[in-house]
Amino acid sequence: MTAAFDWSGFEQAVTDAVVRTVHGLVAEHSEQQFYVAAFGEIYRELDGLIRLPMFGMNSLEAVREYPAEDREDLRWSLADWEDCDLDWLAEQDHRRWQEALTAFARRGSTRQWQEAFSRYLTALAKACRQARKQLRAAGVVERDFVVLVLDHDGQEALLRRVLPERELHRLFPEYDRRRAELARLAALPQAEQAQYYVSRLGVFDGPVDAEEAARALLTLGRAATAALLPQLHKPERAWEAAKLLADLGLPDDNVIDELSAALHRLAGPDQLWTARALSRLGRLDVVLAHADELPGEAVVVAIAAPYDSFRDHGQHPPALDYGPLEEVLTRWPAYATALDEELKPGASLCCITTNEVTEALRGLQSEHVLIRRHAVTVLGERGLGRTAGRRILPALCHTMVHDPDPTVRRLAVLSLQWWHRDAHPYADAVRSVLNDPVREVRSAATGWLQEHNDLLTAATARPAADPVVDVV
Repeated sequence: MTAAFDWSGFEQAVTDAVVRTVHGLVAEHSEQQFYVAAFGEIYRELDGLIRLPMFGMNSLEAVREYPAEDREDLRWSLADWEDCDLDWLAEQDHRRWQEALTAFARRGSTRQWQEAFSRYLTALAKACRQARKQLRAAGVVERDFVVLVLDHDGQEALLRRVLPERELHRLFPEYDRRRAELARLAALPQAEQAQYYVSRLGVFDGPVDAEEAARALLTLGRAATAALLPQLHKPERAWEAAKLLADLGLPDDNVIDELSAALHRLAGPDQLWTARALSRLGRLDVVLAHADELPGEAVVVAIAAPYDSFRDHGQHPPALDYGPLEEVLTRWPAYATALDEELKPGASLCCITTNEVTEALRGLQSEHVLIRRHAVTVLGERGLGRTAGRRILPALCHTMVHDPDPTVRRLAVLSLQWWHRDAHPYADAVRSVLNDPVREVRSAATGWLQEHNDLLTAATARPAADPVVDVV
């Protein structure tokens, strides 16, 4: 059983380290007026490694050296600070806490990992508040000095955990402006909202940036479709309209006609994304009907579109179906090499749901190695849950041992590895692969078994320090 994690001890260790690091840098550079210390660049892998964050500090003197047009952005961009990667925790303590945190997060399901990561952010936020309080009480920093957690995901929510409301308004007024602008937009008719959000595509400043505009358009349905179709006539902007039309997933006759016309009118990335959009909307036939007139790349990306990660951006992506790909590989084998490259191992592939497991398992039996490679990869998704895993894991083991293609066998080992603890009962099957005739397959099996042994060790290890309390 995995040792529980000492959250209170971790918070105290982080607090002490921040106070010590800030005190040292302020004393070393007494001529500078520091205004912030912050954690950031928090690397994590779902159901895997959680790293301790980078820690940095910045001064008003440094801000004055930034170009005027970038000053506000760089003020809160840890990666752009001169002191952005301070040694805030002793190497031995850093390694010990990081290993213990990761082992605890990986003790069970993906839900438990997510709970642990959320608790980790809470611990960092609490440490920031305590460190600031102690630094101010000791007179080390000015009253306005802040200690923050800066992370791209959920940035505003994290800042609210650390800062009082009035300080959030003072330091980050853009959140107030954004809230006011969104309230104004919500009062408009949907057609006007859609026109506004389309106008923000490609814009990366202001209260509503391109990323938020794209998300908003996906909630507006037909109104968004009407606003996006004219963008297909604008070279170098049409690609994004085509992608969003595919994401909306509303393939009425007008949409298909406009995309079909654009397919022949456009070139470069605009044409490629239009071909992808037609395929994702269920009209690969439109692309294939004109395959002789189109660049080969446009045809290939259209064939591959239902199987790559962009598929998952859709509001209601069509279910995984290897039928169209099987038909292409059978009728037009000349595309096989290019499709192998487009959907090669390591490419960003779609993430399937539990309703698609049956089709993915069928893909493991395909006569086409490309489909087997795709299927064995997408089945390495532990988030599908243990019920699905009872069907998936034996199939992966069979593929790992018996598939005639060594790449498929190696990918089966890696997919088993992504199932972490759920795959541990299959360790003997993995050991049998140590006799595989291909070195890359044997190497993958060796890596899996090493991780398996490391997790077993972590699960039974107990720290020598004081008893710990699991508060998750």
